Amino acid sequence: MDKFTYISPSSFGGYLKTDSLMKTIISSSRMASIGYFSKIVKENHKKWMKLEDKIKKIKFKHAKTGENIEYRNQLNSYNDELAKTSFILVIFTTIAVEAYIYDYAARHLGDIFVKNHLDKLDTLSKWVIIPELITGKVLSPQQDWQGKLKRLIKARNSITHYKSWDINNNSLVDIEEKLEKFANEVRQSAQQSVGLLKLLADKISEIDPEEAPWVQSYLA
Repeated sequence: MDKFTYISPSSFGGYLKTDSLMKTIISSSRMASIGYFSKIVKENHKKWMKLEDKIKKIKFKHAKTGENIEYRNQLNSYNDELAKTSFILVIFTTIAVEAYIYDYAARHLGDIFVKNHLDKLDTLSKWVIIPELITGKVLSPQQDWQGKLKRLIKARNSITHYKSWDINNNSLVDIEEKLEKFANEVRQSAQQSVGLLKLLADKISEIDPEEAPWVQSYLA
């Protein structure tokens, strides 16, 4: 009887061979830290929600009394913390979805095939093509997972490829509008981060029930 030591997918994600006589290693014998990336997302999303609640309470408290220095300092402090947490959420959500779809492909199609033919695809294309290659089925477009994933990638790129603006060639109004647009894109993706991971996990589970324990542990 084949012997394996199971390591939770949420920790490393694989089965390790313990029987030295065994000649064949199953395709899921891989090491991955995807569950750890998702854990970072979930922990920071809880923090994000608490910060959002504090900001709403501060604004409500001072809605009638008007602004003052204490109010402005509190609001700025919480907004700064919310921005940092949003950056973490966007970056690590992207890492998790990119790492999972690579792992899913490599387990079923092999590292060499993935490296030579799939790895250079953009993230959205991987999520469209890889599940269909493996299962022969397409992920349902319902719940607009593609739109949410596009927004996440756009927000990630806005952070990692951030560009400053020349105040001599842009009015302060234009710069403020660009900053507000950037902040809103990041904030929206941060808010949707945990929901997007769960949604993608559910989509994979729908077309590949045998993958459900893995993807649910990795992402959901």
